[in-house]
Amino acid sequence: MNKFETKSFSQVEIQKMAADSILWLKERWQSAASAAGIIIVFGALGIYFISNYNTTKKLSWEKISYAQGYASQGMTAQAMQILDDVISKYSNSDVGQYAKFAKADISFRAKNYNVAAGLYQEMINNNKSKDIILFAYSGLGYSKENMGDYQGAIASYKGFLEKYPNHYLAARIYDSLARVYLISGSSQLAKETYEKLMTLFPGTYWSAEVQKNFGAQPQTK
Repeated sequence: MNKFETKSFSQVEIQKMAADSILWLKERWQSAASAAGIIIVFGALGIYFISNYNTTKKLSWEKISYAQGYASQGMTAQAMQILDDVISKYSNSDVGQYAKFAKADISFRAKNYNVAAGLYQEMINNNKSKDIILFAYSGLGYSKENMGDYQGAIASYKGFLEKYPNHYLAARIYDSLARVYLISGSSQLAKETYEKLMTLFPGTYWSAEVQKNFGAQPQTK
């Protein structure tokens, strides 16, 4: 019977992991810490709410879609103006929270990480729409990481894992948490996090990335 065993890292391997990780981040930073793709979930959830909301709020969902279109064409100011209008009218409703999420995502992609972090934090604090709070934790972590606030990123990633340990994004968040531990000099915690990732999510893309980049090969018996 085959089963995965997590490889134990030596101190030399940990140091090599740190050096390799920093080099890898320099080469592929945006793909490593990007929140891109999360907005796809926003779109799917938006379809559900459009089918259940009244006409006025349906128009607001359409406005959010227009704003995303403007943003994709580099017309960020116009996008933000539309989203701010929706947020001001429906700040306490789902549509308002999704407009805020879209604004945070656009801000992140425009590298306005401080603005994005503030918006993600507001969504977490308000706790108005449970469907997107977990994505707010994720986005907050990526924003903090890009700002160089590694302790803030660690807190966000850990907050996600405490609340959503079985979510399909958990493996990615473990990888992000380990990466920030490495960057901030906490090699032992990075080691433990990578090993936990491989134990909990064997055979996944993220486990394979650890194996490929750091040589942590699972063994079979």
